[in-house]
Amino acid sequence: MSASMVTTGSRVADIGCDHAHTGIWLIQNGIASKVIAMDVRKGPLEKAHENLKLYGLEGTIETRLSDGLEKLNEGEADTVIIAGMGGTLTVEILKKGLEKIAAARELILQPQSDIGMVRRFLRENGFSIIQEKMCKEDGKFYNSMRAVPGIKPGADEMLQVYDEFGEILLKSKDPILKELLSILKYKNERNLASIEASENERGQNKKIELQREKECIERALLFYN
Repeated sequence: MSASMVTTGSRVADIGCDHAHTGIWLIQNGIASKVIAMDVRKGPLEKAHENLKLYGLEGTIETRLSDGLEKLNEGEADTVIIAGMGGTLTVEILKKGLEKIAAARELILQPQSDIGMVRRFLRENGFSIIQEKMCKEDGKFYNSMRAVPGIKPGADEMLQVYDEFGEILLKSKDPILKELLSILKYKNERNLASIEASENERGQNKKIELQREKECIERALLFYN
């Protein structure tokens, strides 16, 4: 899903490339002009080399052993892809390579968790999400987003809701997001009910957290009314 968001003709850096399947797909489908496949582990890169030889793409796709964006030169890639990692790790990689991602034309991200954290980081560091898609596979929900340098001016009272659930998805009334929101609403109500009688400090703090979560979910669901 995330690879389909790449702008045609881009030079792509695929961070955490694993076996380079994304890079191979981008070249085979005429989307990327060049791919740098990067991974922090030697094993996946060795497998990537085998795959590149199999498809005759050694000259078009370069592999690099790299901790995040460390071995990427500033301005070397138009598109930076980070997919299949947790949101916390995604943000860490972006934070360490801030100057390098600022020099890119677009970021294609598919965090597996803490998606709100990723959206918030992008907003606070001068990026706008201009495309976002959501899908459900084997009972799990997946988000892919395309972000570009440059942020919309002004503040919005819905900022927290947009960070948590995605402005584009909410405004388009995405049906898969609605399904997720219904699940989250049910879980939140169940958790609130289970902690309602708690009087200790920890329980009270948890209740406040759950009530804030409830408000955010309810505000998001208003888009579907």
